[in-house]
Amino acid sequence: MSQTDLPLPVFYSKTLSSLLPIFDDSLSLSDPNAVAILSKALEDLHLIARMITSLGVFSDNESVEELGNGELVFMSLGWVIGEAESKGGLGGIQDRLAALKRADHAFNLFLSLLSTYSIVTPSEQAESSAMGVEAGLPRDPAKRREAKIAQYKREKQLREQISTRCPGQPDSSSNPLSFILSLLPSSDSRPSSTAVNAEEDDQRTVSLSVLQLLYTLTLSSLASIKMELDILASAPPEPTSSQPPQTGETDNTWRLDRTPASHVKPRQLISGGGRVLRPFTILPSTIAMSDRERLRSEVFRSGHRLPTMTIDEYLEEEQARGNIITGGGQASADAPTESELLQLAAEEDGTMEGDAKAEQKRLKDENWAQYAEANPRGAGNRMNRG
Repeated sequence: MSQTDLPLPVFYSKTLSSLLPIFDDSLSLSDPNAVAILSKALEDLHLIARMITSLGVFSDNESVEELGNGELVFMSLGWVIGEAESKGGLGGIQDRLAALKRADHAFNLFLSLLSTYSIVTPSEQAESSAMGVEAGLPRDPAKRREAKIAQYKREKQLREQISTRCPGQPDSSSNPLSFILSLLPSSDSRPSSTAVNAEEDDQRTVSLSVLQLLYTLTLSSLASIKMELDILASAPPEPTSSQPPQTGETDNTWRLDRTPASHVKPRQLISGGGRVLRPFTILPSTIAMSDRERLRSEVFRSGHRLPTMTIDEYLEEEQARGNIITGGGQASADAPTESELLQLAAEEDGTMEGDAKAEQKRLKDENWAQYAEANPRGAGNRMNRG
């Protein structure tokens, strides 16, 4: 049975399962197999999108209460296409620009679909306006910090809710693709009953929470895409050469010391009286000295050390030793600092973890106050003072 003959939920689940290693960064896009998997998955995702459009699953004149649990999970298709497109286009500047524009279009379609069914609350829409998704991040550092903290709190709350109620209870730090897969049937699962029960109510709640989480993540992705598009737009164009590459024969015509042609005869090199007529090089015989030269080349090798591993193996070894710094970029810049995380954890009153974090914050502030009192400003170098 081909994949297109499978039920649509199973087909969607298989496609997401193939993308999971790429989304988890366990499979690098430098691997040609990963590029092929990503390309095939994008084709399947666009095929699923066309099938959903032809079936008329979503409409502008209906509400979210009219959608079934099996239809809600397909609203995540726009986010998956946007994330998959944003990971491609690594062949050059133009390819990357095209991939980012496709990702931006998919993300905006996803936000439009959520807005049509009023899945996003007015407070969340106000938050997106405060973050300035259309015009970039706020320029005011205070507003930017408040937007990041609010987004972090919202994302953390949604992840904990999904992890608690989701089938299989995946870890809250898992990739959102894992949450979507937990709502889809596998290839060996059977269709469940259509009766409304408590389990289906929980699944519907989880589906709505997953869509709200994807909405929060889409805001950050759109801001990052806009920033990268601005950088690529100001990048210099790639050099394009219309001239064909020069061959060795063309290069040799410009050399001052030309090698003698193979048709030169010995009498043209040395005269009868023994005078050299033109420079030449004496080489060993190709018959008698062939074995000797071969053995000599095998004994007297290069004086420098030759590579013993490929570049990929060397990078894997360095990463295992911890010599490669990962992270950085816009995601690390938007992430809350250690002090901000400690402040957020200390605000959770009534819990043991919150009390412990509050005590840790109090000790940190007290140590800093003692240090500032013992080392006043300007008390460092006093050697040149009277």
